[in-house]
Amino acid sequence: MSKYSRLGKNTLLVFAGNAGAKLIGLLMLPFYTRWLPVEDYGTTDIVNVYATLLLSIVTACIADAVFIFPKGQPVEKQKSYFSSGLLFSFISLLTTALIFETINIVCQYKRVSNSFIDNIWLIYGLLTTSFLQQYIQQFTRSIDKMKVYSITGIILAAGTALFSFFIIPKWGIYGYVTVLILANILAAVYSFLFSGSFKYFMIASIRKTVCMEMLKYSIPLIPNVIMWWLVNTLNRPLMEGYLGMHAIGIFAVANKFSGMLVVIFSIFTVSWQISVLEEFEKKDYSIFFNKILRLLVVGLMFCFFIISIGSKFIVSVFTTDDFYEAWKYIPILALGAVFSSIAAFAGSNFSATRESKYYFYSSVWGAIAAILFNFILIPIAGTMGAAVSILLSFALMAILRIKYGWKYVKIQNLKIYLLTLLSGVLTIVVLLYVPKIWIKWLIITTLFFSFLIVNYDLKENIIKLYHKIKEKKT
Repeated sequence: MSKYSRLGKNTLLVFAGNAGAKLIGLLMLPFYTRWLPVEDYGTTDIVNVYATLLLSIVTACIADAVFIFPKGQPVEKQKSYFSSGLLFSFISLLTTALIFETINIVCQYKRVSNSFIDNIWLIYGLLTTSFLQQYIQQFTRSIDKMKVYSITGIILAAGTALFSFFIIPKWGIYGYVTVLILANILAAVYSFLFSGSFKYFMIASIRKTVCMEMLKYSIPLIPNVIMWWLVNTLNRPLMEGYLGMHAIGIFAVANKFSGMLVVIFSIFTVSWQISVLEEFEKKDYSIFFNKILRLLVVGLMFCFFIISIGSKFIVSVFTTDDFYEAWKYIPILALGAVFSSIAAFAGSNFSATRESKYYFYSSVWGAIAAILFNFILIPIAGTMGAAVSILLSFALMAILRIKYGWKYVKIQNLKIYLLTLLSGVLTIVVLLYVPKIWIKWLIITTLFFSFLIVNYDLKENIIKLYHKIKEKKT
């Protein structure tokens, strides 16, 4: 099977599970926004934000290592990686529970109250079950059980939807987080059993040296995750202080729609990471990388135009009137998601070379930019300032990762990328600041067709790629 066929097959398998999962999540949004007031929806978002950050710190990003190291290894070695990483995580999570209890007791005594303290055990439950689900999922992918990986996404989404109808209307915020916890457990159990992962857990296979090998790779990823958190979600605590939970609720809904671009990329990147590990050392890797990057950027920008132009309609259909204001932030966050995806794609080379330090370098500068932009723009421009901060920070990270990865792969057709992304920036400006409808749509139509013309040459490459895959299959 050719590298293009394998990439396509793996992408379709992941798409079958994850696209359905995310679609169910999106279809549930009208129910969430009706069951939960804007402020409560904002609280659920910030609980997710804290859980995501702590998950990586507490477990030292070892879920990323359990995908990289077992791949292609003998079964005994795979057992050692899986078991050693799981024991380390269990000890870390137990220690975290003791720390959380201490924090809770002290804050109750001092009468400290905020979104973190008030929901500390919800956060812990979410981070614990999220880790379990992700760890087993990553290992499932490492041992090439892609069908199980794909079906697990459907089970996660179906479980979330089913539990939601019974629990959220009665329990509100607590019900929402409880639903996520139960769905994570259900998905983890399915993946653990049907991927055969349970066969790889053996106490006798636990090795300190193996655990240290994994941690040597994963620990340098922690600063990267923290920096990524600063870029993408530092705005939440600041918004809580400056604007209140209502603003976070509006922002969370806007981020949900623009986040569909990240979902599209994440579906692809699961299979792309496998292809990078398999193809990196081959002489035609640079050509392969550039072709896929071009397809990725054009595909994401096409989705950006659709989501941005239809933002008012999308919000009106999927939410209540209380959330309508969210449409204004969707185009900015959507373009930020495009840059985020480019940054992640460019950084895939660092996984192949196991030089995770470049994740760290680029993320440090992105985080510094995020801190500066958020502290400057949120007090001045409110929620719009938070959205612009994300866009600028991810743009910087994408540029830096392309620069750091230049010694491995040189990016071709930079002018075309610049023109394509510029059309997106101009579209945002027109949507938000051109008052007359006919002028607005005239300019946007011109920009969209300019985008298509600039990338028209890609049509021939897609046709050639299709025929090449077809020939390999026959």
